[in-house]
Amino acid sequence: MSAENDAIAFYHRYAGKAMPGQPGDSCHLLAWHSLDVAAVGWHLLAPERPLTQQLALRLGIETEPLRRLLVFLLGLHDLGKFSRAFQEVLKLTLEGMAKPLGKPYLERHDRLGVLLWDAWWRQWRREGVLHWPPDDQTPARKLLEPMASLMAPFFGHHGRPVVTGRLNVEAFYGSDAQVDDVTAARDFIADWAKVVEPHWPVELLLDEEWLDVFRTLSWTIAGWATLSDWLGSHREYFPYCERAMSLSEYWSRALGQAESVLQATGFAASPDPVPYESLAQWFSADITPTPLQQKAEAISLEAGPQLFILEDVTGAGKTEAACILAQRLLAAGHGEGLYFALPTMATSNAMYARLGDLHYRFYSAESRPSFVLAHGARQLNEDFERAVMAAQPGDNDYAAIDASASTQCSRWLADSNKKALLADVGVGTIDQALMGLLPFRHQSLRLLGLARKVLIVDEVHAFDHYMQTLLHQLLAHHARQGGCAILLTATLPFAMRQALVNAWQQGLGYESAALSSTDYPLLTHSGQGAHRETPLATRPEVMRRVEIGWLTQEEDAIAEVSRGIEAGDCIVWVRNTVDDAIRAWQAIRDIHSDPERCLLFHARFAMVDRRRIESDVIERFGKTSTPSIRRGQVLITTQVFQESLDCDADRMISDIAPIDLLIQRAGRLQRHQRGERQPPRLLVLAPEWEESPKADWLSRAHRGTQAVYQDTSLIWLTQRVLRELGAIEMPDAARELIERVYACSIDEIPEALEQARLERSGMNKMVGSMATHNTLDLQDGYRLNEDFDQWQEERDVGTRLSDESSVNVVLLKRQDDSLVLWADGEHHADMLSQCRLRESQVRKLAELPERDAESWEALQERYKALRFTRPWLPEEDDDCRYDSQWGVELARPEQKR
Repeated sequence: MSAENDAIAFYHRYAGKAMPGQPGDSCHLLAWHSLDVAAVGWHLLAPERPLTQQLALRLGIETEPLRRLLVFLLGLHDLGKFSRAFQEVLKLTLEGMAKPLGKPYLERHDRLGVLLWDAWWRQWRREGVLHWPPDDQTPARKLLEPMASLMAPFFGHHGRPVVTGRLNVEAFYGSDAQVDDVTAARDFIADWAKVVEPHWPVELLLDEEWLDVFRTLSWTIAGWATLSDWLGSHREYFPYCERAMSLSEYWSRALGQAESVLQATGFAASPDPVPYESLAQWFSADITPTPLQQKAEAISLEAGPQLFILEDVTGAGKTEAACILAQRLLAAGHGEGLYFALPTMATSNAMYARLGDLHYRFYSAESRPSFVLAHGARQLNEDFERAVMAAQPGDNDYAAIDASASTQCSRWLADSNKKALLADVGVGTIDQALMGLLPFRHQSLRLLGLARKVLIVDEVHAFDHYMQTLLHQLLAHHARQGGCAILLTATLPFAMRQALVNAWQQGLGYESAALSSTDYPLLTHSGQGAHRETPLATRPEVMRRVEIGWLTQEEDAIAEVSRGIEAGDCIVWVRNTVDDAIRAWQAIRDIHSDPERCLLFHARFAMVDRRRIESDVIERFGKTSTPSIRRGQVLITTQVFQESLDCDADRMISDIAPIDLLIQRAGRLQRHQRGERQPPRLLVLAPEWEESPKADWLSRAHRGTQAVYQDTSLIWLTQRVLRELGAIEMPDAARELIERVYACSIDEIPEALEQARLERSGMNKMVGSMATHNTLDLQDGYRLNEDFDQWQEERDVGTRLSDESSVNVVLLKRQDDSLVLWADGEHHADMLSQCRLRESQVRKLAELPERDAESWEALQERYKALRFTRPWLPEEDDDCRYDSQWGVELARPEQKR
């Protein structure tokens, strides 16, 4: 019997999968699964693929030798399954199986793989098993660290790096006369090396600078290995096979099967981008580009990674300008796909609907780009549900077979947010991208998805200091990976723009590039060690002046709303807290001649009601709302209004807030053309103005606002600049408005408010350090720090930071003797029955009675996501209540509803 046949006999005894009860097709040989995965990886690293070329360029290795090395290592990803301890857990009884070790299997096979490799690779190198260059005499000790870095992405294919810790190789790899675990693994490696003939770049492995580059890229390589493992485990395309054959014979079979799974899931080839021509190419109409869009069409692209920051007023066409740049970058070979990252789920939904089938225009008619929505509640988006369950958005250039193939691909990608960033075109929250920086399992898949993407981040001004710090690290990594990014904003402080450019330059390995322009609107273009700042013109149609008026009492605001109702206007009042909004809504309903025309919208609704109310708001205040619908409408709302909805009001009142938020709110005042209206005027409810305020200046009259915006100096500076200028004038006063609030010196702040400013500065430093502490050190490579294990699953690490943690609360109701969901009978009732509250608020809710424990467990078993929620029976809570009109109320109101 040949050596290869001997090895096959060993493989037969070490099956990697078992399917009891299916005679004749009961198992899939370990060797075959390893080759299935490697075959997928082989196709994904075809020399003509941009990812392969990018890796080869950065690593200084030709594409074909690089492919053979990485695919060889990928074939070893399940080496730990050669342990008899692993076979014991599967209860395999194949004929010829070695006698069990008699010890329980307490370790994952990925750790066992590291254990086996670390113990034996040096001997295998000497014996020629690894096809190591025979003339290389490098001492093994010099290769220890390079080989550890090289192998880490492959043994960590289950979504996180692994180490052996204190494991002992003898405890898991036994030996007897019949079969030797280590011998089986050795023979497999020897025969596998004959199939793909790995290229070992010995000189590069000894180069510390090269290792630094590899470590940076190892996250992408780990993502590629994980994706290959997922696709290579697809039983529909890799059916179970226990027939013994040579590795070379099975390799040919696996390569064909791998082609099929890649075709089905959309990874067979990247879509083919086409050059940008004009907006008419997209919209089939003669459209005049805005000044920003004209600059996006004309600006010279650089070689290599580059960053664009687009600052312009609402209505300047920033989204379309970003798309123009993105298509030009794709056509120039700077990426294969796009990811639009937005601050909220609502803005993500709006962008998903806005893009429609526009993404098809970026690629050739033969391409079938996948298009996926990525956020935690995307199942509730009806457009997305239709897209993945039926045909993709229609296009006359696509045949039915193309649409169905595109749908199949999108459906596979939509199965998990972990996969969503792998789509050719993705829209979702910024959180989905930032999770690639944090120790979440399978974060490398997210980084793989971003590696060849043009990253477009909208509303970058909306991120707090914690998220800004994460964004800086994401931009630096994206630059190191060779990507491009486009950032969109209406109101960005100069210091924030400088920090974003600094992060990009740091990722490229250059010194910070000092910015200087104070023009607005502005396009900033940052490349390899250089930057350009280009002032832009503004269309007359989007130049706005919103007069500012002042109110000091809630009663004054209610009177203004009443006058607006009598005039037949539609009015929006943006409050800073939910409790203030509920109180104002109740007061307005009491005076409204038609209370049904008074809406309340905030974040403390169950999703079933929030979705309904959002639809109502858009119908009454949206772009297509009619005069008869709008007449006398009143919306009492919170920050959720400014963050998500494309609506406009005839009149607007706002609680005082930092200047950038007031500018954003004012952007929804008379946003759309509706004939003759009074000039726009924003009424701001604020404390009486004081040149020398006391420390409690804000809290005396606006306790809720003080709780939300604890840095009272921002509120005082906002009030000061608006009182002096008398209006929000865009774009002419944009820089002055922003910089006089966010860039003023401490000398300009009243002494009583200095402490608040200092506390905010200290808090920013603390949360910045916390963000850095929470993120993975991507430059250190895909590896585990045994001294500080960031990957502990009990760690509460998130993409956002708040003063208080939030909890998902699921609303329940009683039906006969059991519990049902609040939205029982609805599609996705488990998600629609939830709302999110702060921990301190959740503590006020009544606990679920003990008698309902069994019924609650049954619901959790049926809806797995409920295991991470807090149950609440509002109808049996004496202190708190829920109503579809006002949401969660944590204390009974004194006045009658």
